Amino acid sequence: MSQSFEAFGFRPELLQGIKDLYYKEPTPIQAEAIPLILAGKDVIGQAQTGTGKTAAFVLPILQRLQPQKRDIQALILTPTRELSIQIADDIAKLGKHLDVSVLSLHGGTDIERQLAKLKQKVHIVVGTPGRVLDHLQRESLHFGRISTLVLDEADKMLEMGFLEEVVQLLASTPQHRQVLLFSATMPDQVKKLAQQFMKQPPHIKIENKQKTVEQIEQIYYVVNQSDKMDALLDLLESTNPYLAIIFANTQQRVQILTAKLQELGYAAEALYGDLSQKKREQLMRQFREIKFQYLVATDIAARGLDVEGVTHVFNYDLPNDVESYIHRVGRTGRAGQAGTAISLISPRQKAIMQRIAKATKATVEEKLLTAGRHLEAGRRERAKEREAHFAALREEKAREQAEEKKKKEAPLAAALKKAAKVKPGYKKKLQKEIEHWQSTYEQKRKREEAKAARKAGMKKKPSAAKEKR
Repeated sequence: MSQSFEAFGFRPELLQGIKDLYYKEPTPIQAEAIPLILAGKDVIGQAQTGTGKTAAFVLPILQRLQPQKRDIQALILTPTRELSIQIADDIAKLGKHLDVSVLSLHGGTDIERQLAKLKQKVHIVVGTPGRVLDHLQRESLHFGRISTLVLDEADKMLEMGFLEEVVQLLASTPQHRQVLLFSATMPDQVKKLAQQFMKQPPHIKIENKQKTVEQIEQIYYVVNQSDKMDALLDLLESTNPYLAIIFANTQQRVQILTAKLQELGYAAEALYGDLSQKKREQLMRQFREIKFQYLVATDIAARGLDVEGVTHVFNYDLPNDVESYIHRVGRTGRAGQAGTAISLISPRQKAIMQRIAKATKATVEEKLLTAGRHLEAGRRERAKEREAHFAALREEKAREQAEEKKKKEAPLAAALKKAAKVKPGYKKKLQKEIEHWQSTYEQKRKREEAKAARKAGMKKKPSAAKEKR
């Protein structure tokens, strides 16, 4: 195994690019793959993310590149636009002392701009299968003189349904070209693809030790999604990091988190794939110079981050795979220093966290989250909001019930209203009836009074007879 990059016989300009990126010695995948690739062999490299596989195929491509030619000499296919951008950036950095031109072709970018760049000198194309095939069909891209074709993360590429596009692109390249296939796993689809398009490729397999740094304390808290932001703020206050990286799974989440932290007075900046290379380099320089304290980043944008002094890593979102978790956690505890990695997970993600702990052969401790001022205030505010919401629902329900009752009683009300209408002449008839009843009442009253008077008179006569006696 080579102990230095000089042993590969790289040209001085390439060695300077390696030195600029602080690469010390080849990783296992680089040490085994680079000599075979330089010898012109087709190669299958099976290794996990974070093992240095990108440089394993980029360095030999740059070594054999002929900058004076205008032809596209290498095509690198990737499953995602983020990875395409990252690999193009890696090529530009490693080959910055060479006159190399690299172009990333992916969706989400103006195709007219890509067409304009393709009219200029391009040595290496990195791209997603769909967009590369689109250019091929437009005849804006020609592969007649490609010497090297790379399928990076082939398992993910086929898993995402790109098999047909990959086969079309492979068939469009010259028969005498070198094919390099890199994949974390080797499912049957990938094996069949290798058998169909590769010539007796040696299979390099780097065993995945997957052990995280022992100096890193790994913790997770079970938190409801609605409490996450407040929980993060409480943890930032209680842990008081010197420098910290906060990872989220999407660019939108990164932007929201950064805006919230900045609003509360935290020195935070966002790093994600859509930022220009110049902006990303500027942010990383400022972070290393401690111009700000919190870097909020996605996985793709943060690949290769190596910053001394990062005391804490926060997984605001749990990563999608074990490799990403290892990569994130490894951003702290650098150069033998102690570090802390804290993950915020939902109750349903406990099983995933346990699988990560088993795979990384590390102790990942669950701790009970003690509510601080942010979480307490947030929960009170959310309780008020819930109560207001339910009160509004009750009011709306009462209103709907009243309307429903009114709707049901509408036919009866209409009937009563119709019956209450007075026909012509009815008032006169009603007045006569009232007068009749009044007259009858008066006559009856008078008869009753006369009858009472007679009875009173009859009682007086016997008394008078008694007095005569």
